[in-house]
Amino acid sequence: MSSDESLGCPRMHGCPMYPMFKSKSFLETLIAMYCEADYARCVRFQRATAGESVPPTLLPNGRDLAERTE
Repeated sequence: MSSDESLGCPRMHGCPMYPMFKSKSFLETLIAMYCEADYARCVRFQRATAGESVPPTLLPNGRDLAERTE
């Protein structure tokens, strides 16, 4: 892990995905696993870095939150 990665994802502040969660404990788990840890494996980060659109409902693992609520 580089020293930059130890600071967490540069896109985590203001992430539009965060307000979508009612469960703060689940959100905190996602943040710990992806945003503060190995954020390079986050599909949201990968797509944004590649200049692709990132739907707010896209989870870090590549699943769509909207599909789980229908």
